[in-house]
Amino acid sequence: MKTFKRALQNNAFIVTADLSVDRRTGAEQILSQARLLSPSVDALQVPDSHDGRLQVSAAAVAGLLIQNGMDAVPHLTGRDRNRIALENDLLGLGVLGATSVLLTRGEELPKDYRPPTRHVLELSGEDLVTVARQLGEDESVPGAPEFLVGTAATVFNPKAEWKPRSLSLRVNAGAGFIQTQICFNMKALRRYMTHLVDARITWRCAIIASVAVLPDATSGRLLKEHLQGAVIPEKIIRRMEQAQVPEQEGIRVCVETIQKLREIPGISGINLMTPGDPATLIEVIRLAGLEPQSREALA
Repeated sequence: MKTFKRALQNNAFIVTADLSVDRRTGAEQILSQARLLSPSVDALQVPDSHDGRLQVSAAAVAGLLIQNGMDAVPHLTGRDRNRIALENDLLGLGVLGATSVLLTRGEELPKDYRPPTRHVLELSGEDLVTVARQLGEDESVPGAPEFLVGTAATVFNPKAEWKPRSLSLRVNAGAGFIQTQICFNMKALRRYMTHLVDARITWRCAIIASVAVLPDATSGRLLKEHLQGAVIPEKIIRRMEQAQVPEQEGIRVCVETIQKLREIPGISGINLMTPGDPATLIEVIRLAGLEPQSREALA
């Protein structure tokens, strides 16, 4: 079975895709979506209820995918887990056959979230990575997995003196890849990546940039307002509003963005997502020249 971990080791340009999972998504819907996307990507990523909405657990989805011959990169957030819960979930993912995991501190819930819920947030980003690495090295737990551990980064337009200290600490702790939020601002991404290159983070860690296919302007505005850190310039949303066929325009915008970010030193791959039809992700991969056989030729 192809895996995200093996793809990174092969130095290929990585392509992954987020599964769309919510409170209404059942096993057959998950597998239908996964079977559509899996042939075109290196792995399927499974979000972990970033905004607190009810969904089937990322670990359960990962297990379902792995049982059906597809690699998964489940996300686990520290917002909802203390150290014990994190270790238990990691050990469970290892039993299921997962080889990679993305650990994030998590998005705080709004004050008006109902029913009122207490955040955990016991572990820092560095702590999350350390727990996963230490578990894999613990000889008293013979079945503990040695995960490829990922961490999250928020792209912004940094000042000249900015140093990526938090990311450096997480890479030192054992993070093997860093994944950004959705970002359509290539000027900010280019400047941000310059700092990561200067700090030699890209020498030790793969950087995966997240990009979305917007089905319409309304979806773009909702992502911009409700998805933490999402950078979607107003000119992109206006372009969607003026398009005769918004979904096709969203595909074009995404392809153009990928072509630009591939020119930025230090980018190792992309993670694609969409609030719309997942088939549009396949079209983006094709138009961007990132089908599996093309990526293998670049490795």
